[in-house]
Amino acid sequence: MRPPPRSLYALMMSKQPAASPEPKTDGRVERSVQTRAKITAAVLDLVGRGVLDPTAEAVAVHAGVGYRTVFRHFEDMEALFDELNAKITQIVLAGLPDLPPEGPLADRITGFVLRRTQVFEAITNYYLSGNIRLHSSESLRRSRANFAQMLRRQQAVYLPESTKTPETAALVELVATIDAWVRLRQLQGCDVETAQRITVRGVTALLA
Repeated sequence: MRPPPRSLYALMMSKQPAASPEPKTDGRVERSVQTRAKITAAVLDLVGRGVLDPTAEAVAVHAGVGYRTVFRHFEDMEALFDELNAKITQIVLAGLPDLPPEGPLADRITGFVLRRTQVFEAITNYYLSGNIRLHSSESLRRSRANFAQMLRRQQAVYLPESTKTPETAALVELVATIDAWVRLRQLQGCDVETAQRITVRGVTALLA
């Protein structure tokens, strides 16, 4: 099994567009855009480091801006986390392209699990952070539902055998969900490769 990808913070920063060589006509607008991006990146980095529920004060310090500046750019912390979630979703979508259902079943199961768990490993802290606000955030609940639907579609494309009955599809989804991944990694203490092997065995048992 291959190692997990870089952190989402590193991925996001690597995807930042290069600065334009042309001078901006409105420097205030450009500074505002840059400050907003710094604040969002600060939240991304803090959560990635394990600060699952960062305060506005912590975000301001980490971004190198004033406390009031945070709320000049975001109406409240919910709005800030909504933007964070949108950026994470973009990165997740880039990491989970549809894969063609070709090759032996065993190879496809391994590829399916590997691709999915690499993303799960990268977003675990952000997922756990979202759990703190899930009950109070309608936008986050919608995002979680869309995420589940996206994973379901990918599963049907890459492992069409899983769609033979609704129960089989649900069981494969359950075994290869981020909740199962978090349990293996954090509650049962499995390392990445062991957790991946267990997930492969579980999916194989359902489809073989």
